[in-house]
Amino acid sequence: MSKSIVFIPDPISQVGLDALAPHCQVIAPWLSGDEVGEIPADAAGVMVRTYPVNAARMDAAPGLRVVAKHGVGIDNIDVPAATARRIPVLWTPEANADAVAQHALALMLGLANRLAAADEALRAGRFLERLDFGSVELTGRTLGIIGIGRIGGRVARRAAVGLGMEVLAFDPYVEDERPATMVDDMGELLARSDVVTLHVPLTEETHHLIDADALEQMKSTAFLINTSRGGVIDEPALAQALTTGSIGGAGIDVYADEPPGPDHPLLSAPRILLTPHVAGLSDQALVRVATQAAEGIVDVLQGRRPASPVNPEVL
Repeated sequence: MSKSIVFIPDPISQVGLDALAPHCQVIAPWLSGDEVGEIPADAAGVMVRTYPVNAARMDAAPGLRVVAKHGVGIDNIDVPAATARRIPVLWTPEANADAVAQHALALMLGLANRLAAADEALRAGRFLERLDFGSVELTGRTLGIIGIGRIGGRVARRAAVGLGMEVLAFDPYVEDERPATMVDDMGELLARSDVVTLHVPLTEETHHLIDADALEQMKSTAFLINTSRGGVIDEPALAQALTTGSIGGAGIDVYADEPPGPDHPLLSAPRILLTPHVAGLSDQALVRVATQAAEGIVDVLQGRRPASPVNPEVL
């Protein structure tokens, strides 16, 4: 009996490939430098990072039985189309949560200690600028978390215990107890927080959740952190707020269009710390994500219920 074909258009850890190898025939164009192209017509499974999986691509592979996301952001997968075709979509919600939380805190600390500016000054021979740099102690300051799920909760605990911050959170979908003081109004959180960090999925509801009006509600000294999805922020509005000094700074790991073009407004904005969507890419997280995604694919193909379906109603 031939093995089921699993298409992997984006690079993943070798550990994930090894988990699939005994059970599936893996087609991974990046291993040989071939053009990625379309999902093979005879594919039974797909594992993707950024590769879009839309209705047309699903229909081009009529035997497709499972789509696994290498990570948690499923905005590149048409989940309603998959559900309509009874195709389970899987994700790995716990696998990189620690890595993303750590990166959010790193951006926060980098801004508070002006690390990018200090590094640039030293390399340029301006050592004595240290006397005028100044930094912000986060102990006793207020952190506002928008979206206190797996990642937001980790940030809350680390900030409260490790940094001594007061932690507020806004999340209309949370009813149980969380490690933060919950507020019912996002505007209240924005107005009270010294640092605002975003941990929400990109949906129609959250698109441009942080727009010009939201930025105007923040303190002029506040930092904005985004490790979720770029489209959650109105990027031109953020660039304008940084340029005019409406907020104190921003740490951004994600962008509405990736990679951002050379004329992207945030690339020339002041008081900003930028990273290229690396928050979830720790060595350990990449192994966990690839392994869990691979195990989920094997479970579906062998008739078992996977651990983390996005659309469990199709199982």
